[in-house]
Amino acid sequence: MNDVDVVIAGAGPTGLTLACDLARRGVACRVLERSTEPARGSRGVTLKPRSLEAFDDLGIIDRVLATAHLESRIRFHLGTDLLFDLHVPPSAAEPSRPYPNPVALPQWRTESLLRDRLAELGGTVEFGRRVADFAADDEGVSVVVEDGTRTETVRARYLVGADGGRSRVRSVLALPFSGVTAEDTRALLADVALTGLNRENGVHLWMTTDGHLLAARPIPHSDTWQVVASLEPDADGHWPQPSLENLRHAVATRTGPHDIHLTDPSWLSVWRYNLRMVDTYRAGRVLLAGDAAHVHSPFGGHGMNTGIQDAYNLGWKLALVLHGAADDTLLDSYETERLPVGRAILADSDRRFSTRVPPRVLRPLLRLILKRLFAHQQRATRNDHPTYPASPLTLHRTGRHGPVRAGDAAPDAPVEINGRAARLYDVLRGPHLTILAFGPAPNLDLGALGRRIHVHTVASADKHGTTGDDRLVDRTGHLRSAYSAHDGTVVVIRPDGYIGLMAHTASEQTVTDYLHRIGLRIPQHPPDFLHTGC
Repeated sequence: MNDVDVVIAGAGPTGLTLACDLARRGVACRVLERSTEPARGSRGVTLKPRSLEAFDDLGIIDRVLATAHLESRIRFHLGTDLLFDLHVPPSAAEPSRPYPNPVALPQWRTESLLRDRLAELGGTVEFGRRVADFAADDEGVSVVVEDGTRTETVRARYLVGADGGRSRVRSVLALPFSGVTAEDTRALLADVALTGLNRENGVHLWMTTDGHLLAARPIPHSDTWQVVASLEPDADGHWPQPSLENLRHAVATRTGPHDIHLTDPSWLSVWRYNLRMVDTYRAGRVLLAGDAAHVHSPFGGHGMNTGIQDAYNLGWKLALVLHGAADDTLLDSYETERLPVGRAILADSDRRFSTRVPPRVLRPLLRLILKRLFAHQQRATRNDHPTYPASPLTLHRTGRHGPVRAGDAAPDAPVEINGRAARLYDVLRGPHLTILAFGPAPNLDLGALGRRIHVHTVASADKHGTTGDDRLVDRTGHLRSAYSAHDGTVVVIRPDGYIGLMAHTASEQTVTDYLHRIGLRIPQHPPDFLHTGC
């Protein structure tokens, strides 16, 4: 007998996102965090659009946006001279993408919001408890848990290691963590009170002539700044310790005449350059997510977002398997989809980190080039929607290209439900799969899966038919346009908001074959599609 469905090792953004997703699906889990109290450091600060869409689904987007800040300005200094002041206006929200811009929110606050949501869903975090060891078999995992004074063995059906770059779960699995650790590349990170810089000027970056970096970023809704300073060893090869004195020295020597004062550090840490990842995300009933599976440089703001999206991809699959609604093989698609994303992000992190200081003679020309480059990178960061075109859960049957394809993140659109204005994301929000039928509606005999698959017919404003909770009116035409749909188009949207099936001439068999492809256990011969007159 298993004590719990899932043990999650680690209560950072990855573990907490997974815990919230599982809790709302009725999956019993225990969240173990080896630290004795919540993390204090800002650490990851950027939340990207795809993560914001996940938080919309989890029910915390309003809280996130209320405490976050839109960053759109960077002041870049080459040496002590201001090279340029860049302001990239935020992108306007569109019907298809309501959250088009990354926002700044310190990691400790993101974790706090997720913990609050987990508590609302009936879950909790067990601080000061760590996974010491485990043994997996065909039926589950026996997890040895330590809290410093006692040891407990917990029996779980699955174990998920979301316990960071020094993952104990990965260590017990003895999985290679391939890549590079540059022992000569380190940085001092701190959250401090800072005076001498205008918060309205956004992020300040200094790059010195000898290649050293300094960054200062204001933390929203606080008096705190995150300061990052690259380090170098002294003449004897000793590295500076994480202290306010050493941080002040780096700031003073790299900012020149700026009268910047640092006080009251609430967090100090030393970061080492690591680019590493595993070659498998699953070992039977044990899975890895977030930094336990991949670590990279902070440049590009990938780390926290990739972990959140790992968890969001895994949660619905684990739940369907645990509830007996899908075969265990569904979990194989987690690695198939997320491992290539991890590899691509490591490559991007490495490219961003490899920037070198240009010779002084080229700097007047590079003022324009670098400004354009930074502006391009800022805009590219807003397009943070990994795709899964080669996934076994992706089936595209339109015969033509459109604005989106199966394997893409599903776009939002305004809709009307029983006379009420709403968004498609309101319809998608929750633990279910969604089927959109433009025109004829499938009346599938889903048996026990009926509550896990919501079927909606989509009608244009100029068409009439029966009303009901399952009928969406596309009064503006944005929904049809976003999916290049016509009468007969069927779209299946996964619980994590990705398009699984898109077919313009879908037969009954097309839909049922796709649901079987996911591994869902549905009747083999559901009734024919019924025409509703929509």
